[in-house]
Amino acid sequence: IMWYVIWTTTGCEQKLGLWIKDYVPSEYYDDCFVPQIDQNKKINGVWKTVHKTLFPGYMFVNTDAERIESFAERIRHLDQFAVVLSTDDKFTPVKDEEVFLIENAYANNGVLSSSIGIIEGDKVKILSGPLIGKEGFIRSINRHKRTAIIELNMFGRTSDIKIGLEIISKN
Repeated sequence: IMWYVIWTTTGCEQKLGLWIKDYVPSEYYDDCFVPQIDQNKKINGVWKTVHKTLFPGYMFVNTDAERIESFAERIRHLDQFAVVLSTDDKFTPVKDEEVFLIENAYANNGVLSSSIGIIEGDKVKILSGPLIGKEGFIRSINRHKRTAIIELNMFGRTSDIKIGLEIISKN
């Protein structure tokens, strides 16, 4: 069982997910979802957590290599633009080194939570959250906004992704 990427119209990801659940038989896939991200924002002087779509224009389906073609054929007939990403006419699952964000969000009801870390010298150490053991992906940290920019090779290209990271101490 692997995760595959569905490309759709930005802003219509949730609607597509509902259509898939209503119109594509469950024998073609195990689950599909749109990963959300917790982001801390200061609103009227108070920090609040808001949910945003992690990858606008994309959603993920969990299925296997035998069923993905049937699944892709079914979503082609929906009333909304939706395509399973492929390379050289072959559907390509999300790579192992890229799947940690998706699996972490999926395990947390579809929401990628913030990480908590510390800075020791010039090194970041993640104490909890999805970035544990993934410190090498961090490109920059904005302590004021409680975010980190991580670099991932997703959808066949390198992408900078902003995710929540709270640094609780600096030594």
